[in-house]
Amino acid sequence: MSNIRTLIGPAAIAVAALMLSGPAVAKKVRMNIGYSVAEGHPYGTFMNTFAERFETLSGGTVKVKVHCCHKMGSEQEQFKKLQLGTLDGTLIAQNNAGPFYPKIDLLVLPYMIRNYEHAVRVADGPVGRMIWGDMPKEAGVHLVSIPLFSFRHIYNTKHPINDLDDFAKLKYRVPKNVVMVDTYTAFGSDPVPIAWSEALTATQTGTVDGGDLPIDVMYSQKFHDVAKHVAMTGHFVLAPPFFVSDKFMKKLDGKQRAALDMAAQVATAAARHHTNYGMGLVRKKMEALGVKFTEPELAPWIARAKVVHDAFAQKRGPEYAQLMQAIAAEADK
Repeated sequence: MSNIRTLIGPAAIAVAALMLSGPAVAKKVRMNIGYSVAEGHPYGTFMNTFAERFETLSGGTVKVKVHCCHKMGSEQEQFKKLQLGTLDGTLIAQNNAGPFYPKIDLLVLPYMIRNYEHAVRVADGPVGRMIWGDMPKEAGVHLVSIPLFSFRHIYNTKHPINDLDDFAKLKYRVPKNVVMVDTYTAFGSDPVPIAWSEALTATQTGTVDGGDLPIDVMYSQKFHDVAKHVAMTGHFVLAPPFFVSDKFMKKLDGKQRAALDMAAQVATAAARHHTNYGMGLVRKKMEALGVKFTEPELAPWIARAKVVHDAFAQKRGPEYAQLMQAIAAEADK
């Protein structure tokens, strides 16, 4: 035995022992995952990194197919497909999950999340687990990770926005989420709920004058070609969860489940780095292409957002009010 150890090395023996400790034949699993933005965005960084790592860490027992760019339907359609088991995983904006799992709307509230560090503490810590711990039972999906955080700012095709009066003169696309609709109403506009897949077309055709997105999404999806004014309001956080169907999770054995979790951790680190590093570069590129940025005084916007918070807590009840307090407490740590 000593000669064999010398020949193939201790690392190889360890790998062989691990393989021999498992089932003689690991079951093969195929996974289809989808997302709805351009492949070069940090969404793509997460999904493609996850796919590659999951295949490798599973020892080749899992094969992952990534579908980008609306190919699997709208974001809400993709969530429905997870529930049906016809799609295995998706990365979508949290607001598009709210209609299926209302607690996720806590991360949609305007100015609920103050900055990147606050977002990480909430999403990766016990407060996050309090929010989505019941999802597998209540919605049939698992929230595996929130791979990135960025803040949504207002774009428009008409004029600079320096205050709420400038804002109120225009018509905006909002996602089909009640909290976001209520927020725009509180800010003084009459918003138009439009699906993400139709948002750019609605802006190009003049159906709406603008909307809100993180600036890297504006750039990757080419909103800057038509919307030359951006107000840096940061009123909503974009915290897109990576959801996996409960039906898919039940196909995995213990080692494959561990491989999925590790792959998601690696991909999350890559996507967060891509997002944080790239944001400043994107703004410079957009400015070079003629986009004008304004920096409104945010106190009046935050005051209007407080009205949305109060109405939300009253409507949703004590459990939601307590969770809002827990989220706010994380900002001060």
